[in-house]
Amino acid sequence: MFGMKPFRFLPRSVRVLLIINAVVFLVTLVNANLRGQLLFYGALIPQFFVEAWRFVSYMFIHANFWHFLFNMLVLWMFGAEIAENMGDRRFLGLYFFSGIFAGLFSIPFYLFGALSPYSLIVGASGALMGIFVAYYKFFPNRMLLFLFFIPMRMKTAIWVLVAFDVLLSHTNDSVAHFTHLGGVLAGFIFMELFYGRGKLREWCDGFRNRRVRQKRDLGEGLEGEVSFLDPEKQLDKILKKVEDEGLQSLSEAERAYLLREGERLRARRRR
Repeated sequence: MFGMKPFRFLPRSVRVLLIINAVVFLVTLVNANLRGQLLFYGALIPQFFVEAWRFVSYMFIHANFWHFLFNMLVLWMFGAEIAENMGDRRFLGLYFFSGIFAGLFSIPFYLFGALSPYSLIVGASGALMGIFVAYYKFFPNRMLLFLFFIPMRMKTAIWVLVAFDVLLSHTNDSVAHFTHLGGVLAGFIFMELFYGRGKLREWCDGFRNRRVRQKRDLGEGLEGEVSFLDPEKQLDKILKKVEDEGLQSLSEAERAYLLREGERLRARRRR
């Protein structure tokens, strides 16, 4: 859990999210008036749910230094590996889908429940709960230090987090527990759609197969086959695909080519 990669080696999507969050937080530190404006116009306030931009802006505003620090550490530690598996575009899709869905999910509990409809909901936690679910799906047996000191497998930790949020949801402890629960639900939906047997996954596969057939008809190189005579160009193409779509997007031919090129480069360095 504490094996954090240096910033420059993080996937591009994670670096961008960290930078945006840091810039917004620094702005709120240096200008108290601007901080008040950001909270008033950017926080998710259930009573003003029709102001659609709030479902995105609230994810980049944090209540205090410790709130910001904890969320960014979680994004750094867990988000990097998920982004490498999914690719930048799908990782950003998971992040924003989870954050927006988490906000929408929590609104009825504030408008029709015991919580104040004028509460300010801020922070990346809803989006991060979706990332937790993805981490659980990819690495269920991975050990982590729950709350930084309790060794626990991911497949247990995710349900402990859910239990905490359910038990504390009506305590008015200034934590948006319903937003957390919405993020968890969003994570499961997203993972089922794109990595399960959902209809969207089938549709995406069908669309991808149609594109391959079109390329074949046009006489272009088939996906997964070596379509460049220049090894460096072919390697760049495969690495770009990994960056955009994740390791799981590679065909068997592309994986084999990547392994061969890796061995070739290592042998060259040893000479």
